[in-house]
Amino acid sequence: MIKTAKLLFKIVLPWLMLVFVTPGYAQLASDRPLEKVRLQLKWKHQFQFAGFYAALKQGYYAEAGFDVEILPVNFQRSASEVVLSGDAEFGVADSSLVLSRMQGRPVVILAALFQHSPLVLLSKQSSNILSPLELVGKQVMYQRNIDDAVLTAMFTEVGLTEDQYTHVPHNFKDDALINGEVDVMSAYITDQTFYFKSKNIPINIISPSNYGIDFYGDMLFTHEDYLLANKEAVLRFREASLRGWDYAINHPQDMVDWIINNLATEKTREHLLFEAENTLRLIKPKLVELGYFSVNRFDRISDIYIQLGLADKTQSTKGIDYREYYRDQPNLQWLYLLLAVLLITVLVVIGLWIYNHRLKIQVVLRSDALDSARTELGFYLEVVDRYVINSVMDEDGRLTRVSRAFCKASGYSSEQLIGRHFEELVHISQKNEVHKAIHSTLANRGRWSGEVLMRHKEQGNFWLFMELEALIDTQGKLAGLMEISINISDKKRIEELSFIDPLTDVYNRRGIQDAFNKVLSQAARYKKDLSVVIFDIDYFKKINDNYGHIQGDKVIKSIADIMRDNVRGADIPGRWGGEEFLIICPETSLAGAYALAEKLRRKIASHEFCDLPPQSCSFGVAQWLENDTYESLIARADGYLYRAKERGRNCTEGEVG
Repeated sequence: MIKTAKLLFKIVLPWLMLVFVTPGYAQLASDRPLEKVRLQLKWKHQFQFAGFYAALKQGYYAEAGFDVEILPVNFQRSASEVVLSGDAEFGVADSSLVLSRMQGRPVVILAALFQHSPLVLLSKQSSNILSPLELVGKQVMYQRNIDDAVLTAMFTEVGLTEDQYTHVPHNFKDDALINGEVDVMSAYITDQTFYFKSKNIPINIISPSNYGIDFYGDMLFTHEDYLLANKEAVLRFREASLRGWDYAINHPQDMVDWIINNLATEKTREHLLFEAENTLRLIKPKLVELGYFSVNRFDRISDIYIQLGLADKTQSTKGIDYREYYRDQPNLQWLYLLLAVLLITVLVVIGLWIYNHRLKIQVVLRSDALDSARTELGFYLEVVDRYVINSVMDEDGRLTRVSRAFCKASGYSSEQLIGRHFEELVHISQKNEVHKAIHSTLANRGRWSGEVLMRHKEQGNFWLFMELEALIDTQGKLAGLMEISINISDKKRIEELSFIDPLTDVYNRRGIQDAFNKVLSQAARYKKDLSVVIFDIDYFKKINDNYGHIQGDKVIKSIADIMRDNVRGADIPGRWGGEEFLIICPETSLAGAYALAEKLRRKIASHEFCDLPPQSCSFGVAQWLENDTYESLIARADGYLYRAKERGRNCTEGEVG
């Protein structure tokens, strides 16, 4: 009987494929007149859009039935406006499409081509502007309300408000930064950085991704009405475009030559090759499927738009994912194939049933043992899932699995965590350390362990003792990273009690010294900036003498609250002793620390102290220098504090100002 089934399988399979499958695919391959469509780009012709040029050059669009006109940037209208008005069927835009959908505009995303936004801020290296915190009082050139959400989200993350810097509309002239017309300008890391490199002008790059802001870059999209009327055509255009990108990724030099010979590009061959190399880093073709995007990531981007006040919680991204429009649609050619497979399966099952009948006795004998082992395994897996804080990440550091214990510890659901960067859950003070730990563990295929401060969704922070280990699959290839942790929050709270000042609830002198030693070692090791701000309350003795020590304690506590509410998450504020306070400012230049001191001075001077006259403070600021010790840096800052007192108090002194 088994031999008969095998013979039937061999005879019936070719016949079924001929009868059922061929008509469906013949329909797809039939000749049809080419449909004229337009693709609106977001910028001028350059390698940024090489995949679309490749689909045109290699004939992929023609094979899919399209005569495609690729349109360069329209400076009067954005790509989404052109598509929504019907002047193009397809377009290329960035994560602003999420905001457009939330605001009721019917855009539908077909593919994410850049997994990360290329938009960054550039400053001259000589300016010492290394982070967004140092933009206070500076002139910043970028396009407001056009592709600026990734920048404004970064500003919000670090507490930088619009009144702290001067916005300059972008004139798209790189010389504006060189000539000193502005202090900082927005740019694509894949493009404009070449200009400065070619002129040997050293620059600083301020990337939003270093501050937890990770948006998609270029995405292919269409109008919802066009998709509903041309569902099959939209899929063909998407597939042809991705084929083009696959070609461009694997033949960058060929595409650079084609762009130079066929398009009105302003760039040299060297510039285009530079752009090609950096573009591939954003596409990540070896790590992420070409065109892949996550709806969960769109939800996180929409949350940022809501936080920025550009949308409200009632607005949704529903309908932005092209896959929503195909879930209930029958596909006849695949229906034919499914029917053929089902018929073949019936024949195979008959043969297998006969064979399995012979094994039935053995299966019965072993089933009890197998059920017992499965039950025991399920019990242990349930215990691990419920009580062990555990997660798995891919090679890009994104979470692919989390245990229930991890969800309980962090306050997030598994749906909110899957696809998210693990580093987004880490407290800002340890992001750099954990970033390096993850990437070194992956690179070395090794292990790492240490104490990590994590951010809870709603209830502040919590501490984990964490162990990371690289995952290797059966073929010896790197498969990702596994994290196993123990919650040590209670242990850390007990430790911190000896470091916390009971009156102000900030670090005491011992706590500051312990934190300072850690920060100082990192600054020395990685050649990072480090500054300190020291200040005390002017004429504080008069408060105690005239109003009593209870009122004096209230003043100290109020000033500590002002200090804590106005420093960055990475800064370490503390009470140095009596009426004296100290703030450690990691990765902060002297100018940044000076700006912080002035901000605090003004806040304190304008604060209304209950039943007391206005108070003021004097500030000293110093920056760590090579070979500085803990004592020498504090002594230098303290010296500037006393210079401020000699100037008449209520002022700031340092190497600047």
